[in-house]
Amino acid sequence: MKKKMLSISILLMVGGVLGNILFTRLGYFPNADFRIMNIPLAAGAHYFNLGLVLLTMTLIGLVLFPWFLEKKQFSKTVLALILIIWLPEAV
Repeated sequence: MKKKMLSISILLMVGGVLGNILFTRLGYFPNADFRIMNIPLAAGAHYFNLGLVLLTMTLIGLVLFPWFLEKKQFSKTVLALILIIWLPEAV
């Protein structure tokens, strides 16, 4: 059960990051002014609903991630957070 939940949390994080990269490249977030964890959330006076969904997926995966790790929860969670923030800019 613990391994299954760890896999689900990793899939949520990866889905959020890959969705962010894909939809940003496809132009779904034009003129994004407001970002959280490098995920575009707003431009001007309106929010991007897709950005909110991606942020929710990523945050749920990031919160569940340390609960289901066996060892080194803190260091692996910090590494995952750094990758979530850095990877969309690097690609």
